[in-house]
Amino acid sequence: MSELVYAFMPVIIFAPLALWFALERGKTLMMIFQQEEYDDVRFINWFKDNKAYDRRASLWLISAILVGAISHTSLTGEVGSALTYAAFLVWPLIALAFVHGALLSRIARKSSKKPLVMTARVKRINLVYLALTAGVLALITLASYLAPKGAHYAVQIDMDGIGFVSLHYNWQLIFAAVMLLVFVQLAPVLMVVANKLLEPAEERVKAGFRAEAIEKFAKLQPKVIAITGSFGKTSTKHILNHILEAAAPTLATPGSVNTDMGITRVIREQLDEKHQFFIVEMGAYGPGSIARLCRLTPPDVGLITAVGAAHYERFKTLETVARAKFELAEAVFEKQGEVVVNKDGIAPELLTERMTAVPGTYRVVGTEAEVAISDYRLTADGIEVTVQDAGEKHTLKAPLFGRHQAGNIALAAVSAHALGLPWAAIKGALASMPQIRHRLEVAKTPGGATIVNDAYNSNPVGFEAALECLDVLKGEKGRRILVTPGMVELGDKHDEEHASLGRLAAQHCDIILVVTPERIPTFLEGISAGNNGNTTVMTFSKQADAEAWVNSHWQAGDVILFENNLPDLYEAVIRF
Repeated sequence: MSELVYAFMPVIIFAPLALWFALERGKTLMMIFQQEEYDDVRFINWFKDNKAYDRRASLWLISAILVGAISHTSLTGEVGSALTYAAFLVWPLIALAFVHGALLSRIARKSSKKPLVMTARVKRINLVYLALTAGVLALITLASYLAPKGAHYAVQIDMDGIGFVSLHYNWQLIFAAVMLLVFVQLAPVLMVVANKLLEPAEERVKAGFRAEAIEKFAKLQPKVIAITGSFGKTSTKHILNHILEAAAPTLATPGSVNTDMGITRVIREQLDEKHQFFIVEMGAYGPGSIARLCRLTPPDVGLITAVGAAHYERFKTLETVARAKFELAEAVFEKQGEVVVNKDGIAPELLTERMTAVPGTYRVVGTEAEVAISDYRLTADGIEVTVQDAGEKHTLKAPLFGRHQAGNIALAAVSAHALGLPWAAIKGALASMPQIRHRLEVAKTPGGATIVNDAYNSNPVGFEAALECLDVLKGEKGRRILVTPGMVELGDKHDEEHASLGRLAAQHCDIILVVTPERIPTFLEGISAGNNGNTTVMTFSKQADAEAWVNSHWQAGDVILFENNLPDLYEAVIRF
């Protein structure tokens, strides 16, 4: 019985600590897994790229293994007594491994910018993950008990005070510690396995929710306006929503919700019989994404804002991006609807190719298009856009900022007009347009500085437009300050786009605070190439540190642009 208890002791005593460690480590990894949209491959790539394997708990367990081996060497004399006492360190070292690892996991999670959201899916993955963890611990217990009991060796050494050396190793103890060392490294693997095991059930849950949403949508049948594009879709959606809301009850998918399950949830929980218009933002995560979303909410009118480099790493070529976006046009034309296209946001050859491949009724908006943006003007109060449509000229004024909003405003206005709203009503609605959260959102501080919050931007066009706003919004004696970690998901164009924007930033900024500079070396090179000596550049490892510098150094008249804000999976350096 004593041997059985001794063999099981590593798990019997430390199982609660091991499970606590697994729970805390799992929640922290789940935070990243959730930001990667539960994509196993992307999560594993993040884990490898960030070298997020366990270090601290592993070092404690390696120490326990070494102490366990040494302390079971029996010596005569004073040295032997010291080694015997060292055996008592094995258990505290194992305990320290789990406690230290759990606390590090909790600290990493609490310092994150985007916390873990305990959705139903997260809870299901967590439950299976913990069950797998408990199973691994049970296997370690059994394997430790079945391990060889020990080995004994004796060696004669002629040294005063030592005498005979007797080596007696307890392999069960050492084997258990080694297995626990493997255990602390298994958390990300068990997370992925749990997700894989749940995939069939998740698909059934999704299918049920989707069927419910389709049935509800078929009964209500609101007029659907679908918006897609490499960039500009969320801003255009908010503008169009404000215009249509002035005419009739309108529902738009909130924030950046643009996925199958996100739209499904909006239909199930928010759409009702009073809504005459339903504006749906549609995100493309690969060929077929838009087509699937259109089957969920068949669109009557479509808007294609751009075909560009945003999310380029998912598609690899602009041709693939264009084909994915024009899946929306195919769905609209099935209902004999109309598609509004931003000509300025699509390469001419791609636009011609796609409009030829997907024939139908298009209204093309742009500086040289059927509906022409003949002029725009940036002011301290917002933007003024002049549009010429069917021989008529219309000036649209909105308290929004950035030249890219000229195209967004024109697209939204033309779409609203195509839905039957008169130009007078459209102009009136635009005049009271609220700013769009985190998208070139301009606010004055009590101390006289201007804050430009473009934290949700992640595309080159929007970045350029934001830089130009600094010149308009700067006070007479103020400085133009940029805080940015750069952009993400640009694929092969990452270095090229950052180099170009670096040169432009040097022309429009007096101070540039670069966050995570190791991600965007070409941005720094571009700044250096365009810097005439008047631009100060500083680098920071975290957004919070750059913001702290701004908070302690801004002056009256300064304009501070916060351009993009990386989620934790790009910025956080997680070390366990």
